[in-house]
Amino acid sequence: MKHFLSGILALSTLIAAPAFAAEQVVRLEVGGLTCPSCSFIVGNSLKSVESVVIEDFAEGKAASKGLYTVRFDDEATSTDALIAAVEENGYPAALLANPMSGEGS
Repeated sequence: MKHFLSGILALSTLIAAPAFAAEQVVRLEVGGLTCPSCSFIVGNSLKSVESVVIEDFAEGKAASKGLYTVRFDDEATSTDALIAAVEENGYPAALLANPMSGEGS
């Protein structure tokens, strides 16, 4: 019986291992959005990063800025990779406070 319980414990640890991967939700402020094509280009840049899903887009306070709410698997990518993908296309990007934490930006 002791070996059976040990086996069950080991199996449950293996099954639960993917649970350690954390899904992250972040907000990025992107500048230089001067036309509808800009938002399209930035959106495609973000979606090209592994595991990224754009949850929301809102216009920023300034006309040329936009706020992207993005969900991703932190084992597959990072916020640095998100920012790099946007900046590679010539748009400045900055990470804002986590929308899920209730912090202001």
